[in-house]
Amino acid sequence: MDRSGITINSKFISEISTAVDLTNGMNKSQELFSCEMSASILVVNPKILITLMVFNTFTSITATIGNLLVLVTILRSPHLHSPSNILLFGLALSDLCVGLISEPLNVGFQAVLFKNSGKTTSCTLMNARIFISVFLTTVTLLTVTAMSVNRNLAIYLHLRYEQVVTDKRTRKVIICLWLISIVPLVMKILDAMTSYSVLTLTIAVCLAIISFAWTKIYQVVRNHKVQIQDQMAVATQSLNMARLRNSAINTMLVLLIVLFCYTPFLVSKIFLAVNLKRSNVVFLEISYIFVLLNSSLNPFVYFWRQRDLRARAKHLVMTFRCQRQ
Repeated sequence: MDRSGITINSKFISEISTAVDLTNGMNKSQELFSCEMSASILVVNPKILITLMVFNTFTSITATIGNLLVLVTILRSPHLHSPSNILLFGLALSDLCVGLISEPLNVGFQAVLFKNSGKTTSCTLMNARIFISVFLTTVTLLTVTAMSVNRNLAIYLHLRYEQVVTDKRTRKVIICLWLISIVPLVMKILDAMTSYSVLTLTIAVCLAIISFAWTKIYQVVRNHKVQIQDQMAVATQSLNMARLRNSAINTMLVLLIVLFCYTPFLVSKIFLAVNLKRSNVVFLEISYIFVLLNSSLNPFVYFWRQRDLRARAKHLVMTFRCQRQ
């Protein structure tokens, strides 16, 4: 076995060859996807694995601390309880789960590969990693999609927004999104290949909706900027437009980060579905890094762009430090 670069288990090469064979490829292909041998199992270069483990450990810590602070700040600040912040709370909760569960599992799986020189004796850890990943990825994308729809409703409904979008309804939406995200897991148990296709389609549809929403929000922000300049004499109306523009920009930044982090992952999954080869597997593993990175970037955007959230978080941290002393 060659240990100079990316080493591939000879048995696994045989399985891949069988999986893509036209005569009896379907059964083996399903076996490969059921164990999710499409990702880290091929990437056993020690340097690559060490780099991934260090990066995932760092992002796990930052995602946990950042999102935990967001959750505590919103929970302990009644004046921040709005539909937009409730959706933000749901997103921070899924990102916290990524930091606490998904990324440590990722590090654990990579550590097993590093220790065993790319060999794995059980699908248990591999399947646990993938099941959690599929669930949290679905929750995150659905929540961000709901955030984009919510912001568009705020823009187009204007005064009717508070009547249509209430805190109670928003909480119900969050619960429904988490329940819906269980569907790909059930499908994976029944048919791994179908689950893979459904997840890829879900990512594509969510990113399309997010892109459409981002475009619409950008157009509104640009138009409102012109209106603010033309209506400076009307102080109240100008203030409302400025607030709407600021909120829209905040949402745009979150959507842009999601598009940046998830688009390579979507492309890699499509490539892997078309051609199960080593380069596509490596591409998938690298692109998944950006998906995990998203959970660390989101809290930074929240605190950077939302003054009330940032001020309240600082107050809570200072209070905690004073109590400790």
